[in-house]
Amino acid sequence: MAVVLVLLATIANAMALVLQRKAAQDSARSRGISAGTLRDMVQRPAWLVGTSIFCVAVGLQAVALSLGSIALVQPVLVMELPFTLLLGWFVLGGALRRREWIAVAIMSIGLVVLLVSLQPSGGDALGAGAVTWILGTIVTLGLLGGASAIAERSRPVARAAWYGIAAGIGSGFVAVIVKAMSEALALGGIGGVLTTWQSYLLLPVAPAAFLTLQYALRAGRLLASQPGLILGNPLLSSTWGIWLLGEQVNGGAALLGGFVGAGLMTVGVFLLSRSPLLAAQEGGPRDTSGTSPGSRRRPL
Repeated sequence: MAVVLVLLATIANAMALVLQRKAAQDSARSRGISAGTLRDMVQRPAWLVGTSIFCVAVGLQAVALSLGSIALVQPVLVMELPFTLLLGWFVLGGALRRREWIAVAIMSIGLVVLLVSLQPSGGDALGAGAVTWILGTIVTLGLLGGASAIAERSRPVARAAWYGIAAGIGSGFVAVIVKAMSEALALGGIGGVLTTWQSYLLLPVAPAAFLTLQYALRAGRLLASQPGLILGNPLLSSTWGIWLLGEQVNGGAALLGGFVGAGLMTVGVFLLSRSPLLAAQEGGPRDTSGTSPGSRRRPL
């Protein structure tokens, strides 16, 4: 059930990202890259609808985390990229070709191999200890801040890539905090959540992660930001789950299978992130080879 819920959350995330990206495109076309563009973007209907869907996705992901381990739930989120391409085909235009379908197949196989090999389970987010949480939080926020600082000092392509990494780190850490809150809810209800100090980490971290995502969307093309955005989340959160929160995974040959699965997923992400369809969805030149004029969708 946890995997089904996170898949639904992934589809919702993809739709939210496509709509927010559409708002960013419309804003850039009408106002250009300027200090006021972000404010203009968040006032557009597509951004508001996308943000509402994003909130639904967060709720679905929270329920999934309450039912399964972080290392089980978060890797499934890499499927957000193929869903983004598919939904972007309807909203932003483009055409899925054999290249994209092969990449999706590679990602899907990699995800299955990873989860079947490692079979993540267990863990105790609240039992990890305050010292573990404090040190982990300091390191995580340092990575997020460092990636954002590098992005600010980089050229457009590198800026988008670094903001994508920062956004992935931020969303992964939000998932870790939500996991702790879900355990507190199961143990003590709302009162348990309110009396668990990790819950209050969400107050600064969630807005920071969301704002970083918006900067990633505005910084440059998704071809640059998508790998860090998609891979940073499960990498950060799974590291927390396995190394800091005591989640269990299979060892031995199964561990090797997990690395193979992770490698296949990474290859699939990079193949999809460099798809001509993403360039077409962002207003770049469309790669129309192998498609007939009648088979292409016009962006809405």
